[in-house]
Amino acid sequence: MIDNLRAVFPGLITYHPGDNPNIDAHRWFTTDEKEIVGIPNEELTEKDLLLLQAFLKPYHFRHAAANQQELAWADLLLHGASPDHLTQTTEETHRFVYFYLSEANIEPGSFREAIAGFYPETVPIIWLSTNEGVIVETDYLSPGEEEVSYGQITDLLMSDFYTKVHLFIGPTYSDLSLAQNQFQIGMEWFKTVRSYDNNPVITFIDAVPYLFLDKALEYSEEIVSAVFQDTIEEKELLTTIQTFLECNSNATMASKKLYMHRNSLQYRVDKFIEKTGIDVKQFKGALTVYLALILKKNR
Repeated sequence: MIDNLRAVFPGLITYHPGDNPNIDAHRWFTTDEKEIVGIPNEELTEKDLLLLQAFLKPYHFRHAAANQQELAWADLLLHGASPDHLTQTTEETHRFVYFYLSEANIEPGSFREAIAGFYPETVPIIWLSTNEGVIVETDYLSPGEEEVSYGQITDLLMSDFYTKVHLFIGPTYSDLSLAQNQFQIGMEWFKTVRSYDNNPVITFIDAVPYLFLDKALEYSEEIVSAVFQDTIEEKELLTTIQTFLECNSNATMASKKLYMHRNSLQYRVDKFIEKTGIDVKQFKGALTVYLALILKKNR
């Protein structure tokens, strides 16, 4: 697309974090691939603007100045740059928390201040447009430390800024070499689930049933990997979980069906919960895992 646009507008430039373009001399847009492009004002007519706005989203530089970590994450997630400039170590995990604001009237600095109170350390915030972006969580939680209250975040933002807020809590990952692909998939998941679920806070566990309804086959590999994580090759464990769920989470019935002591079955269930972070004893967790088991079987 960019090459085609440049053939019509020779002065077109693309923006990357760290660049210092003449912002006022260009009109800015974002493409479907989240690339930011600027077209010189002198090359545009009113007719051109109307046409461009039909398939490109206008972009406004209202963002707070990015720190070095945000620049590094933006380069990695948006442009596939090397993660060498990140302070994160290979042992740490990361998770993307996507946000969507119903109004584009929140000053990024104020947004950052509101978010900061919920984290023990500063978190990178990458703005994708004037009303959407992603918070990058890394291994901040110490053992025993409470999880961030996302419900309180949305309540605060809605009360302070008078705008509806939607958060999508992605799965936890550890391989930075796959971060760009994981990030892009998460954006697609968020976009899909927003058309089904209007709750202010949605986790990827909540999203999986809707993804099955919408584009299950397209995301089958990613869904199975995100749900089962390190247990994906543990056939006996997954057979135990499937039997447990098919027995309506009745441990006594499932253990009899598997010719297994009830305590052994309970141990495997607890092991699965610990490894994946998904509680199959609860309805949403059970539904997500069962649907993922079916998808895994039919890949």
